[in-house]
Amino acid sequence: MAIVLLKPEYLLTSHDAQLEKEHGVVVEGNRIAKTGPFAELASAFPEAEIIDLPDAILMPGLVNAHQHGRGISQIQLGYPDQRLELWMAQRRGRGSPDLQAIGLLASLEMLRNGVTCAVHADLAYGTGDYESELRSSIAGYAAGGLRACIAIGVCDQGNIVFPQEMEAAFLKSLPADLAARLEERNSPPYEKDFATTSALLDRLLADFGDDDKLSFCYGPSGPQWVTDPLFASVAADAARRGIGLHIHALETTGQYAACLHLYPEGTMRHLASLGAIGPKTVIAHGVFLTDDDIAVLAEGHAMVATNPGSNLRLCDATAPVPKLIASGVRVGVGSDNSSVMDDEDLFSEARVASMLTGRRNWSSPPKPTARQVIEMLTTSGAAIAGFDGRIGRLEKGWLADMTAFSLGRTRGAYLDEDMPIVDALVARARGADACLTMVGGQVLYRDGVLVGADIDAAGRQAGTAAKTARLPTSPEDVTFTDQLRPHLTDFYSRLTAATEFPDILS
Repeated sequence: MAIVLLKPEYLLTSHDAQLEKEHGVVVEGNRIAKTGPFAELASAFPEAEIIDLPDAILMPGLVNAHQHGRGISQIQLGYPDQRLELWMAQRRGRGSPDLQAIGLLASLEMLRNGVTCAVHADLAYGTGDYESELRSSIAGYAAGGLRACIAIGVCDQGNIVFPQEMEAAFLKSLPADLAARLEERNSPPYEKDFATTSALLDRLLADFGDDDKLSFCYGPSGPQWVTDPLFASVAADAARRGIGLHIHALETTGQYAACLHLYPEGTMRHLASLGAIGPKTVIAHGVFLTDDDIAVLAEGHAMVATNPGSNLRLCDATAPVPKLIASGVRVGVGSDNSSVMDDEDLFSEARVASMLTGRRNWSSPPKPTARQVIEMLTTSGAAIAGFDGRIGRLEKGWLADMTAFSLGRTRGAYLDEDMPIVDALVARARGADACLTMVGGQVLYRDGVLVGADIDAAGRQAGTAAKTARLPTSPEDVTFTDQLRPHLTDFYSRLTAATEFPDILS
């Protein structure tokens, strides 16, 4: 078994550990064998291959807590930043890309930014063969070597507009030909019911359950898109299997208004009544979580995956991260493949998440500390991805997922000796500063080079896939989405007109 000894300038074994200088990490196979002073490790493991990382900090690999395996961004695909409901409608006019190709490119881009694990919050492309879509995405992660949690999509209502009870009136308000076309294309995006969804998960677990780089969970699209009976069934099955629920919720003003109408007792209280709030529950986005919602999440030991860049670009805000942390809710950071800089730089996304909220009032919870940001990006992300206790710390017996960041940009022309390195790293580093990314003991990225992968070739394949998917199923699809836009704008404008939204800046 190959033995590797990593020698950084600084070692940070976890968010709550002391920063050590002249320490190293020994990796045997896919796990960490030992950490400690470098000289002692070199003496104890004389046969080890030494990886020298001067002017770098070695730390646990970053976890992208919510994304969709899209190596081609929505801007590159031709979708301008706009309301999510309009963006989803525009997708009706496009075909499905090669999901393995765009997933591989997404994986490689994340590896180049120090990400070792990602949650694949699935987004169906309406091919009619959802299982093949999922398997293609899994193949993309496998080809890249990234660790991944695969969320199995769940949805059985609200495919045209939400709340479902308003669909009939909405269709009646449309021109007859537009309404007919919508009804023609109103098939469920995922499996049709709980039985087929559970059976799909059984097949995936049979094929991939022994792969230590994969975990699985259920991914309900959101309370306004899933009926109560289906939500309760999925929650019960997740508890039986010991897996998580990764729930899109309260992402947009439209969703908040719909949930306020549907669940006057509170969205999270309603989900709790269905058995859907617990230690393995993740609320993705959670932009419009109320104080009561946060209390329910804290009581149930649930988690939140915030996606600040995506939420800002979709005309909303961002989750109340300081309030969540102050309440004891674990928070991870996702790119949603739609970050502020349209890349996979999780350090920059975490800065947005920590700075944008909780600073207006003196009585507000303070922004997260540097250590709390590292926790969001590592151990909390690991828990969200279903790898809690296996990744997120550089400790003996844990899987050897780690990344090193060059400190050149962090230090710049000068860094005062009183400024802690970790604080400076969180304030100044970018994903592009990654100089090594290791997953399961394998070096997949080193000093600007992806090991065993050709990102240029992957980019060409993903670009071809995107270009091919640009072609609509039929020419009428393009005019169809153009005609639909003003009707959706009018519908959701009226839905949200009288809604008072939580003040996330307090």
